[in-house]
Amino acid sequence: MLLKPFETQSLLSINYHVINQSELFEVISNQIEHDEPINIYNLNIHAMNLTYSDPDFKQVLNSGDLVFVDGMGVKIGAKLLGLEVGQRMTPMDWLDDLFELCSQNNWSIFLLGDEQEQGHAFEEELKKRHPHCALAGFHHGFFSRTGEENQQVIDLINRSHASIILVGMSMPIQEKWIAENAHLLNASVKIATGAFHRVYTGNIARGPKWMTDNGLEWLYRLFVEPKKTWRRYVLGNPLFLYRILKAKLFGVSA
Repeated sequence: MLLKPFETQSLLSINYHVINQSELFEVISNQIEHDEPINIYNLNIHAMNLTYSDPDFKQVLNSGDLVFVDGMGVKIGAKLLGLEVGQRMTPMDWLDDLFELCSQNNWSIFLLGDEQEQGHAFEEELKKRHPHCALAGFHHGFFSRTGEENQQVIDLINRSHASIILVGMSMPIQEKWIAENAHLLNASVKIATGAFHRVYTGNIARGPKWMTDNGLEWLYRLFVEPKKTWRRYVLGNPLFLYRILKAKLFGVSA
C-alpha cells in the first residue's frame, strides 16, 4: 500500500506513476518507517512489449504499488501521446544513493537473483563503495519458485530481517515472484532491479556517460552483446514505436 499518492498515467493500458528520485526515496523511507509493504517496478520498452504476450505480467504491473519510468523510449512514447512522465529513473543511476540512504538509516538489503558468485561479487563491491551499508544476505535465482524450495528462500529472507529486497531476475520473472510472494515477506520494500548487480560489479558495461545520459545505453549493449540483445532492441524498439504511433494516429493500441 502506497502511503503517499502520486499522479498516475496510462501508457498503452499500462499504469505508471509520475515521480522523481527524491520522491521515490521519500516513499521508501515512509514505507519502512511505518512498516508498510510496497512493491516497486520499473517500466521500459521491454516490459511494455512483454505485456502484449503475457497478460499476467500486464496485471502484475498494473497492480504494482509504485511503477516508475525507466527507459528513455517509454518517456519519448509517453510524451508523443501527451502524457506526463516525471523523471526517467534507471536503477543504476540512483541505487548508489539508495545504498547511502540505507547506511544513514541502518536499513539492510537482501539481494535475490542470478548466480551465487554474483552475490559474492556484489557484496565485495558494496563494501568498497558503502562500507556501512549492511547486506543482510543474498541468494541465487535458480530455485523452484513454487513449493518447499520457494518457501525455504522466503524463510531465509525473513530471517535476515532485511528492510529492502532487491529482486534481480529477468522480466517478467522478478515482478511475478514479488507479486506472488509479497504477502509472505516481512521486508517493507520489494524492488525489481533486473541485472543491475552485474552492471554494479562491472560484469556488464553501461557504455560511455554521454550515451547513458541520452538514453542510448541500449545501443551500446546491442553493440557489445548483439546475440543476446538483438531481438529485444532491433525488433522490440520499432514494435513499441509502431504501437505508440498507432495509438497517436488512431487512438488505439496495437
